[in-house]
Amino acid sequence: MKFAALIGLMLPALVLAQPIERELHYLVTVDATQDWYKNDPKYPGDQHSKGWTKQKYELKVRLRSDGELHVRNLLDPNLEARMEAKVVRLARQALKKKDADGNPMKIPKTEEERNAFSRKMSHALRACNGEPTCYSDTTLMFAAIIAAADYPEALEEENIPGRYLYFEPFEGCAESSRITLRTEIEGVRYNKSSDKFVSFSETHQADTLNASDGIRLCSHFLAVIDTQDKEKPMYQETIFVPRPVGLSTYTENAHTSRTKEPQPMPMAVTDWMTAHLRHAESSGQTTVDLPLVLPLNGNATWLGKWKGNARATMTWSFDEVPAPKSVDSSAQ
Repeated sequence: MKFAALIGLMLPALVLAQPIERELHYLVTVDATQDWYKNDPKYPGDQHSKGWTKQKYELKVRLRSDGELHVRNLLDPNLEARMEAKVVRLARQALKKKDADGNPMKIPKTEEERNAFSRKMSHALRACNGEPTCYSDTTLMFAAIIAAADYPEALEEENIPGRYLYFEPFEGCAESSRITLRTEIEGVRYNKSSDKFVSFSETHQADTLNASDGIRLCSHFLAVIDTQDKEKPMYQETIFVPRPVGLSTYTENAHTSRTKEPQPMPMAVTDWMTAHLRHAESSGQTTVDLPLVLPLNGNATWLGKWKGNARATMTWSFDEVPAPKSVDSSAQ
C-alpha cells in the first residue's frame, strides 16, 4: 500500500480521536404517600401512621471522552464481558503509559519476570508508607501492568474498528445540583418509657444547593455511548443521587427535638433510576408508580408493615457539549 493511501486510511481515526464532553442532566420529582401499622401482641393497641413526601432532584455533571472508539463496552450488561472490558481498559492504559514514559517498566511475560514484578510491586507499596493517594495510584498502576500481561490481545484491538466511547470524570469537571424535599408523618405509637400509646409527628425538609458526600459529583459517574446504536446508545453505571443535609423535627408527648441530618430519597426511586438509565435513550422522560415497602424517613428500626406508593417522573439527557469557539487573534 502506498504511503499516501495509508495516511488517507488513518485520517478518519485521527479526526475521531478528539476529546468530547457530554453533560448528564437529570430532573426527578417524587410525590409519595405511605401508611404504617403495627400489631404487637406484647403491647396490644392501635399503632399506625400516615405520611407523605414531595421531593425534587436536579443534577448536572460533565464527563469527558478522549474520542477513541473502543471495541468493548465498558458497561456491557453481561457481567463477564463488562469485567473483561475493564481489565482490557487497564491493560491499554498501562501500555500507553509505558510508551509515554519511555518504557520504565517491562510487561512481565515469563514466570521469573512475574516473580520479579511482584517483588518490585511490594517494595513500591511499602515505600508509600500508608499514604492513601500514593497507595491507590501505585496499586492501580501495577494492576494495569498485570492486565497488560494477561491480555496481550489488547494490542491487537488497535487494528479493529471500535464503536464505544467511554465518558469518565476529569479534573475541573463542571457540576451542580439542587434538591428540595418535605416529608411529614403523624400517627400513634407505643412509648415504652411511659407505657402508653402516644401521638407523634415528624417533619423532614431540605433545600440544598450542590449537596455532596465530600467527593466531586462527577467522580461518581461513568458512561458509555454506543455509536452504532441509534435507538438506545447510552449506558450509565450506578446513578448517584446526593443526599442533602436538612432539618428533621420529631414531636412526641409535647416534647420536640430537632436534628440536622442527611435526608433520603426513597430507595425504590433510586433503584428505578439506575435500572432505567443503565441502557437507555440519550434523552427522554418517563413516569412510574413504585410500591414503598421501606419507611419514608429512612428509619427501618421501627417494626411493623409499611405500605405506600411513589409516583416518580424523570427527565434526562446526556448531550454533547459544544466545544468552545477559538478566539481569532487577528480580529483583535
